[in-house]
Amino acid sequence: MINKIKVILVEDEPFWQQNISEYIEKEAGDIEVIAIVDSKEETLKAVETALHIDIVLMDINLTAANLDGIEIIEILSRKSIKTIALTSISEEEVIVDTFESGAINYINKSNIYDIIAAIYQAIEGRNQIHADAAGALLSRMREEKKLRRLTDSEKEVYKLEQKGYPKKDIAKRLYKTIDTIKKHSKSWRKKLNA
Repeated sequence: MINKIKVILVEDEPFWQQNISEYIEKEAGDIEVIAIVDSKEETLKAVETALHIDIVLMDINLTAANLDGIEIIEILSRKSIKTIALTSISEEEVIVDTFESGAINYINKSNIYDIIAAIYQAIEGRNQIHADAAGALLSRMREEKKLRRLTDSEKEVYKLEQKGYPKKDIAKRLYKTIDTIKKHSKSWRKKLNA
């Protein structure tokens, strides 16, 4: 008998619980969803009580707490448990945070048909980043390369200005004078040709 790939599905919406688990069990006879849980506490309990887990499919936005799935991914990563993030969120910051927390892939739930391939890739150690995440990661890499030209102070001002903070608020947040903020702002703009 072939050893089945053991998967835990962490999802709080019954619609997705049913559709994802049924799709996996129907399409991949060698993958078994051994548990479906819907909270941080249940996830950690399932991980502790399971004899063997290959992959955790993690909804990163459980309704009990916003983005608490990212926190769970970090905990599981420290236990060397592979996690694939499932979500309907496409914000670059969330995608990057998810990978920084230890996820090995990031798939939008609407791409349910790609989940099985992602599980096989993870088991085989071929972590191919799904198209849902690739753009955000490439964008972040390019930005990080660009930001290496800036001093730490210029980076702080740049990041806050990119989030829409006015110079007056940035000065208060960074405990600097408005003139210093203007100087850093002018400097990063010149360096980045903005």
